[in-house]
Amino acid sequence: MRWSFALLAVLALVAGCARAATHSGWRELSAPVAGARVLELIPVRDGVLALGSVPSGTDRAPAAWLSADGTRWTSIPARPESPYGFLAELISAGVGERTVVLGQAFGGAHGNPRMTIWSGDKPETPDHPAELVEHPQAFELFGGPHALAVTAAAGLAGVTVLIGGWDGPDGRYGAATWTSVDGANWERHADDPALSSVPGELTGAAAITTGPPGFVIVGQTQRDRTQLPLEWTSPDGFTWRRIALPGTSALATRAGCNPDRCTVFGQSTSASPTVLCWPNDATPAVPGPAAGIIDTLKVIAEDSRTLAIVRLDGAAHLLSVDPNCADWQDIPLPIPATRVQMATLPAGLLLSTIDDDASRLWLRAHP
Repeated sequence: MRWSFALLAVLALVAGCARAATHSGWRELSAPVAGARVLELIPVRDGVLALGSVPSGTDRAPAAWLSADGTRWTSIPARPESPYGFLAELISAGVGERTVVLGQAFGGAHGNPRMTIWSGDKPETPDHPAELVEHPQAFELFGGPHALAVTAAAGLAGVTVLIGGWDGPDGRYGAATWTSVDGANWERHADDPALSSVPGELTGAAAITTGPPGFVIVGQTQRDRTQLPLEWTSPDGFTWRRIALPGTSALATRAGCNPDRCTVFGQSTSASPTVLCWPNDATPAVPGPAAGIIDTLKVIAEDSRTLAIVRLDGAAHLLSVDPNCADWQDIPLPIPATRVQMATLPAGLLLSTIDDDASRLWLRAHP
């Protein structure tokens, strides 16, 4: 019997050490509410904006929160105005003079994603959240037979830009944008000469952010079955400049900017794909880890390092590079995960590991 107790004690000690090692310097924080799925983390003045959903009966309901430090959360009221609004998960936002949020619900005859648009006053502090109100839109402004997708939002000054894909006036699918100055009324731009497809090509917008050039979109064009990485910049969200990133057989999929620079992540499309990092729009990409399937989820450009969440063969990794895309480091995550989001706070790096039912939040102090 004494041996049994001793063995159990040893096993408990080993299990406790394993859990501590698994967390690798991360401290778990409480979720905003039980069952919260935090799908996006966005820096705002004096804190972070979290977007996602909460359980609602057998479904999910839209939810958003503000926090100064990731430990104390203030709920932002969300007021749906359409049937899909009550079922939406909030997935992306543009924060300029107003906060404009993109939501997504699934339904309809084909179970396709149904986009919802929400807006509210710009959050001034985590203690004074502004209500998010849904603005129902005409179905064929964002959907219908000519639509590919609407995927992400970004805001700068008084303009919000959504990106996606559309069947343009010449019948060629390509990158498209939607713009709004109030979050409620939108204009689609499917024939911009810099974004849309010309004969013999197919453009696609993968992600949007803001940085020194203003708005920054990254994506690709396909010509003669070869994919070429692209970046588009705009000072105002209406007039775009197309920039061919150095390289061929590659995709640009995410960008992160600070006040001084933007770093673009993507991947090669060769038989042996690798992660790619462009330190700027004129320098060839630096290759990183290889994997059969690569998906970059988030890029943050800090002063001395750039951080990226990249999924390699289904497993999320936190990669770190210097401003020249050199010195690749793989920072251990607190737990194995397939879907992760992150944002920086004064106290460290805030992480959300996401599964089908909820998220777990983690904080890692700055080195």
